[in-house]
Amino acid sequence: MQSENKNTLIAILLCSVSFIIVSYLVFRTSLPRFPNIFLYNLVIIFSLHELGCRRAVFFLGASVFLSMLILITDGFSYILHIPVFFVTFLIADSEIKKRSHYALIVKTRIEETAENINVLSNENNKHKKEVLSLEKKGHRYNSLKDVVSVLNSTLAPEDVVKNIMDSAFNIIGKSDSGFLFRVDTLKQELNLALIVNKFHSDTIKTKKGDMLDEWVFKERQALLVEDIKKDFRFSGDILAKDKRPFRSVISCPLMEGHKVIGILRMENQYPYRYTSEDLRLLGIICDIGAVSLENSALYKQTLDLAIRDSLTGLYLRRYFMDRLKQDMLYCHSNNLPCSFLMIDIDNFKNYNDEYGHVAGDMVLKFISKALLNFSAGGIACRYGGEEFSILLPDVSKRDAVCVADSIRRAVKKQDIELRRVRTHIALSVGVAAFPDDAKSCEELIMKADERLYKAKREGKDRVVSE
Repeated sequence: MQSENKNTLIAILLCSVSFIIVSYLVFRTSLPRFPNIFLYNLVIIFSLHELGCRRAVFFLGASVFLSMLILITDGFSYILHIPVFFVTFLIADSEIKKRSHYALIVKTRIEETAENINVLSNENNKHKKEVLSLEKKGHRYNSLKDVVSVLNSTLAPEDVVKNIMDSAFNIIGKSDSGFLFRVDTLKQELNLALIVNKFHSDTIKTKKGDMLDEWVFKERQALLVEDIKKDFRFSGDILAKDKRPFRSVISCPLMEGHKVIGILRMENQYPYRYTSEDLRLLGIICDIGAVSLENSALYKQTLDLAIRDSLTGLYLRRYFMDRLKQDMLYCHSNNLPCSFLMIDIDNFKNYNDEYGHVAGDMVLKFISKALLNFSAGGIACRYGGEEFSILLPDVSKRDAVCVADSIRRAVKKQDIELRRVRTHIALSVGVAAFPDDAKSCEELIMKADERLYKAKREGKDRVVSE
């Protein structure tokens, strides 16, 4: 507004100065009157163009007045050109304004058209992005069909875990690291089953998980953290405790019914990298993966039932004999010793007769736990009834006798309560070794069995190796 007022004042000043100059030329010079009077028209034209009709009337009236003064001396005809020219200019100015108005309308319509073109272009780009996004989603969801076939291609727990992690990396992408935790159902705690880290594999501290994994475990819900530094649910100290530089996280539980059996977690070192769509895909992968893990666990249980005793958890005799042949062949090929322990519970029949068969089962379980504690690197087997055996590859006869005596002492030292009666259990053990005592599996078993019965005859509760 101030700029317009300033321009108007300048135009008035120019018109006034021009009018004075023309008047001077008309009255104070000896130039012809007609050209001098015609100069008033230039002042009128300029005032009309810059000031408008109302303000230009002042200069028109002044010009007519001065021309009338000239009329008195030079004749009336000179004044006619001024109003005629004024009317002509009004007509011309009106046409010019109409054309300017039309030009303004055209310009406005061009601007509106350009604006509409920009809007349509933006919408077109938006639709293109949506189409690309839908195509990407379609491709990712189509990849889920391959996940089912891949996860169902194996029943080995380690392979299933690896396939779940690979599927998450391939389908979701965006991730710098991934963690898969399995749940220990007895301790109700997380154990790291597999980790994939592209940059900082040597700085992993979360073997049991951190507060993010505990939250998913307790809440049994999927978790999306866009920026760990700005998420009010978790303390900022989590980054200080863990040296891995991660900012955005998605994590989902692997559910078996209402029970959490695992947690799959993906990380990126930059914030705002994951979306709710990524979390939804991860949830689908976890649902498929949970079924595969469950099938794998059932398969493992089936295998265990085929080779392990259901009561004691020790290997069955048939599987044990196969392993004995394999280990004997290996030891023979590599010139290594191999020891064999045949173990029998002393007076086991008395436990069944005095306390019942349930008490007898408790004794068998008690002995099996002790054997598992001392058979590291070897194979413990329920040979039959109350008899047990342990195969110790790459263990000399002397060391095997020490192991046998340690088992006997540990079992005898520990109390067992049967029908509210505390008692002790004694063992008799026969020890034989390859190649000192036998050259074949059958001979090794026979030697150990003979020494077991020798221990029974000599008073039980002892180890016999000769």
